[in-house]
Amino acid sequence: MNDAPEDTGPRDDQGGSIEADTAMTPPGSILQRVRSTITLSPDDDEHAVLDELIPEGDDFVSYLLQFCSLTMLSASIAAFGLLADSGAVVIGAMLVAPLMVPITAAAAATVRAQNRRLVRALLIIALGVFLAIAVGYLTASVAGFDIVGRSDLPREVAGRTFPGLLDLGIAITAGAAAGYISTRRSTTTALPGVGIAVALVPPLATAGITLELGLTSDARNAFLLFLTNLAAIIFTASVVLLISGFRPDEKVAGASLPLRLGITLLAVVAVAIPLTLHTRSTIRDSSLRRAVTESVGVWDGKVRVIELRADLAGGTAQIDLILSGPNAPRPAWKLAELVRDAFGAPVDLELRYERDALFVVSAR
Repeated sequence: MNDAPEDTGPRDDQGGSIEADTAMTPPGSILQRVRSTITLSPDDDEHAVLDELIPEGDDFVSYLLQFCSLTMLSASIAAFGLLADSGAVVIGAMLVAPLMVPITAAAAATVRAQNRRLVRALLIIALGVFLAIAVGYLTASVAGFDIVGRSDLPREVAGRTFPGLLDLGIAITAGAAAGYISTRRSTTTALPGVGIAVALVPPLATAGITLELGLTSDARNAFLLFLTNLAAIIFTASVVLLISGFRPDEKVAGASLPLRLGITLLAVVAVAIPLTLHTRSTIRDSSLRRAVTESVGVWDGKVRVIELRADLAGGTAQIDLILSGPNAPRPAWKLAELVRDAFGAPVDLELRYERDALFVVSAR
């Protein structure tokens, strides 16, 4: 009896399996791993972990009370830390903040097309946003008495009023981490660490502080930072959950999931536009300051920059400069021309020059 080998797929000229040979290569191994991951079917325990993020029934009331208490406490710690310009205190506030849980629950509900759970998660997030901003506002009214204008803002506050694309990148990676962690009981303890990385409550407390101080533009920027984190986390966490095998129930229309993911992606794009403008502005201002500093060195290598304010308004660089040096000042128009040539734009320069004076005397 002739036992012929079973044909398991296409073969090359030497009789070897093309698919098997491809799998032995690094790209083939990676491709097989990705295919096996995408076709995973989460077990009941992984679904239960997502369902337990926000409890239902009688446990929901106690969860909501705990959520509100922790949100107000974390916002209070963050607000005091921001006003005291203490990064360590702000990090402590992030550890207490509970906002990552409903945000992750919103991502899970988005992927599984659970409308009721999604609406509930979004309402809890909105409640947390309101409480955090209100606490920041009240804290600033009590402890922010020594802040008169934007120039008096502590560094921790000012740093959260000008978000950029780097903040979006942090939020995207944090959302991926949240999506990976949320379905595994052994790793759910790492979820607060994601909250620390992405900083959810401090921007909201900053929005409340700046609102109380009348700095509405800074308050909008701080809130934009929170919206950036919110949209990016929900989107990337949803994508990771989708790759992990989570899908809507078969009873849900098939077009529901692409629509939901499309909406979250549009939200990410919407916040990315002002972030891009902010980043371009930051790069432009940094380039202008560098051009001024380098031009001062060419103008007179012995002077020191005491104070520098530079901005671009209407295509013209507006520069206020205070210099100090041992020699008589050289013509200011030469410095303006150096800055113009280095930066490539018209320059309006206001220069104040202070002579260094050293007196060594003895009286007997």
